[in-house]
Amino acid sequence: MSTSKPVRILYMEDDEGLARLLQKKMRREGFEVDLADNGKKGLAMFEKQPYDVLFLDHKMPGYSGLEVIRLLASGRTLPPTVMVTGAGDETTAVKAMKLGASDYIVKDVDGGYLELLPVVVEKLLNQKRLVDAKEKAERKMREAYDNLEKLVYQRTEELLQANSELRKEINEKKRAEKLLLEAHENLERLVKERTEELEIKTTHLEESNVALKVLLKHREDDKKDLEDNFMHSVKNLVLPYIEKLKNFNLSANQKIYIEIMESNIDEIVSPFARELSSNYLNLTPTEIRVANLIKQEKTTGEIAQMFNISESAIVYHRHNIRKKLGLHNKKINLKTHLQSLQ
Repeated sequence: MSTSKPVRILYMEDDEGLARLLQKKMRREGFEVDLADNGKKGLAMFEKQPYDVLFLDHKMPGYSGLEVIRLLASGRTLPPTVMVTGAGDETTAVKAMKLGASDYIVKDVDGGYLELLPVVVEKLLNQKRLVDAKEKAERKMREAYDNLEKLVYQRTEELLQANSELRKEINEKKRAEKLLLEAHENLERLVKERTEELEIKTTHLEESNVALKVLLKHREDDKKDLEDNFMHSVKNLVLPYIEKLKNFNLSANQKIYIEIMESNIDEIVSPFARELSSNYLNLTPTEIRVANLIKQEKTTGEIAQMFNISESAIVYHRHNIRKKLGLHNKKINLKTHLQSLQ
């Protein structure tokens, strides 16, 4: 025996003498052998505890050897089994092999088959070990294959999930790019529209400014023409008669009235006087009248005669006018300067 653990054998045989003889032989070889004198009892013993090898006689009460093999094979609990038949019963042995028996042995009268049984058992056990090793290897291979399939499935799921997320990210990116492009296009459109509006408004404003400048120039020209015409009319149609009145022998009150009337006319009709009164508010009304006469190229004597005052008084007024106009101690002709202010 090559095994350290005793091999347990169940021998189902209705011939007690042959059964005992086999039991004695196998025990000497180191095997443990239990006996059952019929198939039904043998099946009950097998259900209580497993055996490593079965020896079966064919013809037994209860269940025959073939029936025992059929029942155990159907439940997939059939261990390595040897069918022990008599001479000339090889057909039964073949049937047993087809049902699942591992081997068979023919009983001879001399008992020589007993010498072969240990060798047959060792062969069956080696085959069983090989089958078990093969099944174990196949089982491990199946487990490895299943694990590999599981890993492939998991990895495939991970890749599918990653691809799905990537597609989602790509779609989100495309959507964001589309929205950004639309926003950019809308912004450019708004800028273009606003620019065009500003350009139109600028053009309109420039045209309005040009038109306003033209209107203002026309207004100024019309105003100047009106003032010049009005001044010319007063100067030629009114003032000469006032001068003639002043040459008459007038009373003091009449002279005062003439002077007041002349002064008021100058205040009303002279644009030059109004310009002086607005730009140089520190000039007195008399000084404005004197300045207006100087501008009209009247001499100091003529102005004094018109005012019926002394020439020194007119010189005094001329001095104050120069001082108030910022011409004091400057070599600037007063008449020329006053004419430039018109």
